Amino acid sequence: MAVFADDVTPSDIKQGLLGDCYFLSILSALAEVPDRITKLFLTDRLNEYGILAVHIWKNGERKEVVMDDYFPCENGEPCFSKANGNELWVLMLEKAWAKLHGSYERIEAGHAHNVMNDLTGAPSFDVDMEEEKEGLFDRLCAAD
Repeated sequence: MAVFADDVTPSDIKQGLLGDCYFLSILSALAEVPDRITKLFLTDRLNEYGILAVHIWKNGERKEVVMDDYFPCENGEPCFSKANGNELWVLMLEKAWAKLHGSYERIEAGHAHNVMNDLTGAPSFDVDMEEEKEGLFDRLCAAD
């Protein structure tokens, strides 16, 4: 296993038993530009100690999240997210997100715009589609 086996692509991501599709959807969006994922990793190779580090912004402050390469498994398979191949970047980012929030349980259900903010450091917001029907298409075109 390696952190990055091949190119980073959105199809690398497979959801497991955890209800964190909001988080995985942002990973998929960021993976459209692979550097957005690879630059999160401070260490991108497995080492003899099994320690890796990523950086995530939380409440506007850059945090270094250090973790080991152990994952909750059942029947030899990771319980939560999985990679669509022989790589660990998806599992590592999910683990870092869980560690930052205190546990895997605490990242079940959430808001995608918070993840985008925390993984990029860029401002993000939620759009209420009912309240902003007028002008929403123009706003989307301007964002593109």
